[in-house]
Amino acid sequence: MLLLSIFACTIQSSLADPPDAPTAKQALSNQRFPGEDKPSGTTVFDAFPPPVGATRVTPDRFGVRLQQLKLRGPLEPVRTHDGRAVAHRARVIELPLVKGDLQQCADSALRLRAEYLRDEGLEVVFHATSGDPMPWARYRDGERAYAVGNSLKWKSADPASWDRYLTDLFMWAGTASLAERDTVPDRHPDPGDVMVQPGFPGHAILLLDVATKGEQTFVLVGEGYMPAQDFHIELGDHDGWWLWQDGVQLGHWDMPASSLRTWK
Repeated sequence: MLLLSIFACTIQSSLADPPDAPTAKQALSNQRFPGEDKPSGTTVFDAFPPPVGATRVTPDRFGVRLQQLKLRGPLEPVRTHDGRAVAHRARVIELPLVKGDLQQCADSALRLRAEYLRDEGLEVVFHATSGDPMPWARYRDGERAYAVGNSLKWKSADPASWDRYLTDLFMWAGTASLAERDTVPDRHPDPGDVMVQPGFPGHAILLLDVATKGEQTFVLVGEGYMPAQDFHIELGDHDGWWLWQDGVQLGHWDMPASSLRTWK
């Protein structure tokens, strides 16, 4: 059976039983966040300047795009695909969800990379867990992938919407394919890099920004999670940034330096 990305992340914290919306909102209202005094339409770049004394690493075009992502209001809770609030310490990024419990950790990174490639006029192709390529062009031109046993086959269909392509990609891709097929190992964190622990379950985060101060490196972490929920900045202790300490030790998942990867 073709493995689905819905098993790509797991719950290792209180997120396994999300509180109802008022409870999460009340908890968030007792915290102050970087960028709290800025309007809800602020960008990642504006809301999260580097820690004092640190300087941003020069990003590539993908990194610049990530810096310009729009944020929701600082007290907006992270919500699951079915509207429940979950108690992250986070700022929510304006990134639509596809319908259902599909757009999880690796999928959020895949979506941002795919939409960057599409908007740049570059080829959009990622891989299913089976290793089969999934090019957007085949969906756009009137084909559709379907699972047969442990692989994908193709059939004629009406030209598909972008969301239809993403829905299928999220069903059949995940942390394993992201690590094995669509990225390569990296040694130094840069904006746009991903950190991937492949598996069933596994986890992936996206580095939205990187800054340095002497020998110290700080990273701004973008994260999706399971069940499918808003992509968000998981706030670290350094003005929202995380200190790179042979990787990133989130409260719910350790991402070692060996998990750092960059896009092919």
